[in-house]
Amino acid sequence: MSDHDPERLNHSGPTYVGAKTFLNAPEADPHDLPAATDIGVVGVPFDGGVSRQPGARYGPEELRRESGWYARSDGGFNAATGRRVDFDGVTIRDCGDAPIVTTDVEATGDGIRETVRGVAETGFPVVLGGDHYLTYPSFCGVAEARGERLGMIHLDAHSDVYGSWDLHGEHWHGSPMNLIDDTDYGGYDTHSMVGLRAVEAPEFPEFVAEEGLHVSYARDVHDEGIAPCLERAIDHATDHVDAVYLTVDIDVVDPTVAPGTGTPEFGGIDATQLLRAMERLGECDAICAVDLVEVAPRLDPSRTTQRLGAAALSRFLEAKFGRQ
Repeated sequence: MSDHDPERLNHSGPTYVGAKTFLNAPEADPHDLPAATDIGVVGVPFDGGVSRQPGARYGPEELRRESGWYARSDGGFNAATGRRVDFDGVTIRDCGDAPIVTTDVEATGDGIRETVRGVAETGFPVVLGGDHYLTYPSFCGVAEARGERLGMIHLDAHSDVYGSWDLHGEHWHGSPMNLIDDTDYGGYDTHSMVGLRAVEAPEFPEFVAEEGLHVSYARDVHDEGIAPCLERAIDHATDHVDAVYLTVDIDVVDPTVAPGTGTPEFGGIDATQLLRAMERLGECDAICAVDLVEVAPRLDPSRTTQRLGAAALSRFLEAKFGRQ
């Protein structure tokens, strides 16, 4: 008989049992987290800023549900990464959902900002979207808690640098990066984008050069591989700052792999590239918060999109907190 005990590699119970918190973590108030909290998870079930198909409001619920598969109550060996993983010394709390005002994007943004700031004052925020507008208030909440300017690493099919739009005004899922650039907390000079392939404004190449943005397009990832693109992104985002915010729009992945998103664009990265990206980014000590957005589960009857999203966050957290 083998010396190892197979039961040590199992979850503490079936994944379909119990409350559906992220990684089966205990619940906690985001404004009253235990001092020893390492990771605080916040859901944002809001898609009032979308320009095409709604449904990202259901993302947090399904990401939590799928994350149960990756919950580890004891040490284990991840054959995908070749690492032993142990979260036993890591305190994770699920802080529930930020307050939502379904008819008011800006009021919802205020609630997100306050909630994420509360988490960031104690632990590492993991924010589950929700549409991509949430990155603006979440980023600001983290910067306010830390009292410093942040860089940005941004995995996405779209740039999200647009200004006001007749339908939504200034606050919608196409404007968060523009709104962040207008604050004292961040700017394009420390902003890296990876995976872009959507049709942008005609002057976008000139905009990138003038603003000091770093962009690795999806074609660069396909031509060079994900690793060198990430290294350049990290170098740019960490220039002159000590901390970096990571935002991951699931539509960075090709819709043949992850169709459950509101603005899909063909030609994206694949699942392996996303997981390897999240592993490498988890190793980056400068990253101080992460969000994953635009998962619209009801657009994907196969449930593959939310499963990949949960796997990506798990891979990131393993590399950042659980590696041995």
